[in-house]
Formats: sequence, C-alpha cells, structure tokens
Amino acid sequence: MEETFKITLEDGTNQQCKVLFTYDTDELSYVLYTALDENGNESEEVSALRYELDENGHMTNFTPLETEEEWDMADEVLSTLAAEFGDAVGEYFTVVDENGEEAICEIIHQFDLEQFGKSYILYTFADQDEVGEIFAASFIEGEDGGINELLPIETDEEWAAIEQEIQTLETQQ
Repeated sequence: MEETFKITLEDGTNQQCKVLFTYDTDELSYVLYTALDENGNESEEVSALRYELDENGHMTNFTPLETEEEWDMADEVLSTLAAEFGDAVGEYFTVVDENGEEAICEIIHQFDLEQFGKSYILYTFADQDEVGEIFAASFIEGEDGGINELLPIETDEEWAAIEQEIQTLETQQ
C-alpha cells in the first residue's frame, strides 16, 4: 500500500512525500521517501528521516538523520532495494498482518472489472525466489495512484470474473 505524508520545510511550506520503504533499528524507525510535486509526480531524489508512530499508527514527529552511521545505513538499505527490485519499485507494496509484521508483495497484474465497478490486483509475496501462491484482492486507489487499501473478494461472481481474467492472461503468454 502506497503511503504518503507531509513535512514542513524550513521556509514554512508543506511538502507532500511518498513512502518508498520503512525500516527499524532496535531504538528508532526510519523512512526512505521521495518528494511529490503538486501533480503527484515523484522527484528522482530519495531522502531519509526518522519518525515515530502516533496512537493511530500514522507516521509523525519526523526528524533528520543526525549521524554518519544513520546515513550509511540509509544508503545501504536504498542500495539493497535497488539491487533487489531494480526500476520496478512501483510494482511492489507492503502489507501488514494482524501481528504487525510487514511483508513486501509484488503486483503481478492490475485490472478493472466494470461490471463490479472495482479495481483488482493479482499479487504474490516478493521475498520468494520464484512466484509462489498468487493472491487476488480488490483495492482502493490512493490519491497518488497507488494501492491505498486491499479489500477481500466478496462474491462468487467476482471470483469467476477474476478467474476469467487469469485465463486471458495465460493465453496471452
């Protein structure tokens, strides 16, 4: 799920930012992000901040990295992400299970079914060497065009239409 947040710049203006990746140490939480322009387009520059979670689980209290070790760690995380996902970082999203554990998922296919008025994705867990079990879900699109929230498939008719989409994909390969 793509997530965004706002930070206040030194000149007092607000900057909308897109979360690329979050990671934690034993004591602190960090976010790698890119700035968004007024049209929602991402900057090519990636930066990092420390953050805390508020009582609702939203990122807050952003502070700059202070030590060379923190910047080295941010560079290492970014390098690892680039090596693992290449230019396809937008093809991935993070889910959080009921235990608060995060998992990175890879989008295999995204499509709309007009008869249900919904958007759908087929996805798998990205930490596997090969495509494992494939999952399907409808989703709510965020303001930035990314996946904001996954929703369960509700009816047998939806499942039948999704299976038809999968069969169409298989014949195209």
